[in-house]
Amino acid sequence: MNFETRQNMANEIWQIDARSALDKVHQKIKSNTLNSLPNLQNQRHAHGAIQSYWHSCFKLMAPLQVQIEYVNSSSSNESIELKNTGPAIIDLESWRLEVAETGETLFTFPRNSYIKPSQIIKVEQQQSTFMFNKLSPVFNHLGCHIKLIDAEGSVVSSWINGRKAHESIIISHISHDTNINRNKDKDHIELINLSTSWVDLSGWSICVKDGPEFTFGQMSKMEPCSELKIYANHNEPGCYSFDSSTPIFQQSTSTVALLDKNKQRVNEYHFA
Repeated sequence: MNFETRQNMANEIWQIDARSALDKVHQKIKSNTLNSLPNLQNQRHAHGAIQSYWHSCFKLMAPLQVQIEYVNSSSSNESIELKNTGPAIIDLESWRLEVAETGETLFTFPRNSYIKPSQIIKVEQQQSTFMFNKLSPVFNHLGCHIKLIDAEGSVVSSWINGRKAHESIIISHISHDTNINRNKDKDHIELINLSTSWVDLSGWSICVKDGPEFTFGQMSKMEPCSELKIYANHNEPGCYSFDSSTPIFQQSTSTVALLDKNKQRVNEYHFA
C-alpha cells in the first residue's frame, strides 16, 4: 500500500473513528469526574485535568502530523516546505530546521507559529513570513540532509537529496519474466528507501541496458522506509510507469542502473 493511500486512510480514521472515540472518552471523563465532585472549585480542577489530558494527546500527535514536504535547493529562492497531514492545529514555537551534518540551525519558529490541518508553510531565502537565518546559498548543491526538530529536541522529520541520498536508495527487485503468456506491461523495477528520511528523487533516472530510460519528475520523492514500483506500462496509484509501448526488458538485458539528477550512479541491479 503506497503512502498516499495510507495517508488518506489515516486521515479518515482520525477524522471519524479516532476523533469520535476520543470525544466519547472526553465526555465520559468529564461526566464521571464532575458528577463525583460536589463543589465548583473541584469542578474547575477537573476541567484543568481534562485540558491537560487533551494537551498531552495533541503533543503526542504533533510529530506524527508535521513533515518536511519538499526542499527546494535548486532555485534562487531556496525554501523548505512543511505540511500538517493531520487533524490538529500544531504550535511550532521553538521548533527548528537544522543541517544534519553541521548542526547549523537554519531557522527557529517564533511564538504564535501555527500550522493548520492540510496547510503547507514555507521557510524561504527571500522576503517571506519565515526566512532563513543565513544568506544564499543555504544548501550544499551536491546534496543536503535537513532535519525538523521539535521544542523537546526530537527529530520530527528529515529530508535528504543529492549525494546524501545515494546510500539510502537501492534497486531491490526486478520483475522480468520471458514467458510468452506474461503481461509484459506489468514488468517493473522496485526501489527501497532504507533510511528514515524523505528522499528527493527529482531528476533521478532509471536506465535499462538495451532498453528505455525513465526520469522522475520535479518534486518526486520517496517516504521513509518505503518501497516504490516503476512499471513498464501500467498505471497504479503511488507508482510510476515508463509508458513504454514495447517491453522494457530485452533478451540481452542484464543491468538496470539508478542515476541521480547529475547522472551519478546511485545503485545497480544485475540479473540473468
